[in-house]
Amino acid sequence: MTILITAILDAGRSAVDIAIFTFLPLMIVTFSLTRYLESRSTLRLLAAKANPIFRVFGLDGLGVLAVVQLSFVSSAAPIAALSLMVHKKIPDKLLAAAFAAVLAAAPANASLPLATIGIDPAWIISNGICGALVASTLACWIVGRRSSSPESICSDDEAVRHGTGRLDLLAAINRGGTDAIRVIAAILPVLVISLALIKLIQNTGALSAFTSIIRPLLRLLGISQQDVLLFLTKFLAGSSAAVALLFDIQKELPIPNEQIIHSSAFLLNPLDLPGLSILIASVPRLRSVAVVAILSALAGIISRIVLLSWF
Repeated sequence: MTILITAILDAGRSAVDIAIFTFLPLMIVTFSLTRYLESRSTLRLLAAKANPIFRVFGLDGLGVLAVVQLSFVSSAAPIAALSLMVHKKIPDKLLAAAFAAVLAAAPANASLPLATIGIDPAWIISNGICGALVASTLACWIVGRRSSSPESICSDDEAVRHGTGRLDLLAAINRGGTDAIRVIAAILPVLVISLALIKLIQNTGALSAFTSIIRPLLRLLGISQQDVLLFLTKFLAGSSAAVALLFDIQKELPIPNEQIIHSSAFLLNPLDLPGLSILIASVPRLRSVAVVAILSALAGIISRIVLLSWF
């Protein structure tokens, strides 16, 4: 019981720190800026210019914006663009393409910190964008052809409530801050539970017991206990937590930069329990295209692995 309570309390502190002091400031800025630019028709202009270039990949201007926000801001930043796509009643296949691209790309909050150990984040970000384009193309033009129509999902009342009338900067900040706080309220429970699971796995010795049972298989595949812990941490707590664990491992047993870069394709992406939960909880309509997006994102991540194997 003591181990459980300690794990929950430690997870709660870590979750509050991540949600309040990392996600919230970034989300307030990105939501407010997105609201302001949309009210000034700037996003509409950028979307119109991006459409002819990226439409072959299944992305409209807002889909491109979502990938850019994830690649250069954080894994939570695309929520603003995805929410705007829902409010504008964008067709499902374009929403699925944007969602798949976001899930396959490398988030800045996980890739940029790697610069502190001598890894150029530009390689990882570029690789993530390539994977995102593969995923979006597959979602829109192959898998997403059978997705449902969006008309019945967004009600008129919701469209009016999220109307994009002309806003001054202060009104955009107030609305963006309100949206950001609402999203944080959806994120926090997921973070607490996922981080508590990681703490329990570490504190109870469950990982050591599991790896000892499958040790022959791990040796055959060339996988270490550290690799298993990194994968579990990434799946249960997200890319940022996996990078934080990687830094801890580096202090005790340095890992070659080439190995870290080659591992970045499956470690640095939002396709994990927290990433999916946060995006779907923040933008509920993503549930209708989640299967399409996940399958397409897996293909995009595989393409990232193949690309990295050539360098």
